[in-house]
Amino acid sequence: MDSAFLERTQNDTDLRRRTRFINEVKKHPAYKPGMLDPPKKPFKDVQIGKGPVVVTHEARKTGHEKKKAHDWGPLGGW
Repeated sequence: MDSAFLERTQNDTDLRRRTRFINEVKKHPAYKPGMLDPPKKPFKDVQIGKGPVVVTHEARKTGHEKKKAHDWGPLGGW
């Protein structure tokens, strides 16, 4: 019986600490409501039965393109 009481007390204390922490976070100037949302899934759920899954990409893009179109500098781009 004592262990059940201690467990309830611990849960109540944890809940009050969590509530107090969240209220302090909400007062911060950099707070945004989305900060307390649960994390999003890294991948979308796909159901195969609804039709084909089509992925398109641009053939000319390799992923190794430069950030800038021209690197002008003291050596003229060399």
